[in-house]
Amino acid sequence: MATLNPLLSRNHQRTICSQLGNVKLKLLYKASIHGFTGAAFHQRCDNQAPTVSVGYNASGYVFGGYASQPFSQTGQYVNDNQAFVFSFTGGKLQKYPCTNAPNALLMEGNSGPNFGNVIILIHGNQPVTYSTPGNYYNFNAAEMHGNDLKLTECEVYQVEGESSLMLCIQLWEKNEEPSALSPIENLLDIPQNIDF
Repeated sequence: MATLNPLLSRNHQRTICSQLGNVKLKLLYKASIHGFTGAAFHQRCDNQAPTVSVGYNASGYVFGGYASQPFSQTGQYVNDNQAFVFSFTGGKLQKYPCTNAPNALLMEGNSGPNFGNVIILIHGNQPVTYSTPGNYYNFNAAEMHGNDLKLTECEVYQVEGESSLMLCIQLWEKNEEPSALSPIENLLDIPQNIDF
């Protein structure tokens, strides 16, 4: 069995984790080892949540998405009001939240992580990205992945630990102040760009 060594740099991991709270990332799936297929992705990642999915291309772009809901193969859209897609551009995390939560994720068996059928990592069982910005996630394709849709790697990480983002959303839904129940800083005003 091959050792799973993350391609995602420690700086990138820290930056993503800073958006999610007191968490760490556990590598579940690495396409170069497990296969660039929907079946390989689903075998290792279904029913695991929350997750961070990351794509890499030969042009040096690192991009992906966060899902608080587990992946499956139902063929249905899944509501996820915490989902976002991201890219590391010029040393900064560019974060693009979902603009239509009921269509945040699409659960297809023949693809990898599918963010609203807007950005798909491993499309049609091929090492390619499908990208159509605008419907549920608004991003500039050139900034997201440099219009280089061929993947050199795809990784999926399970997010482990207490997610401050999830806590804040739960408190917001209950109409409570985060500071009343937790010393965690108020994360409802999360910055869109973080330098590292």
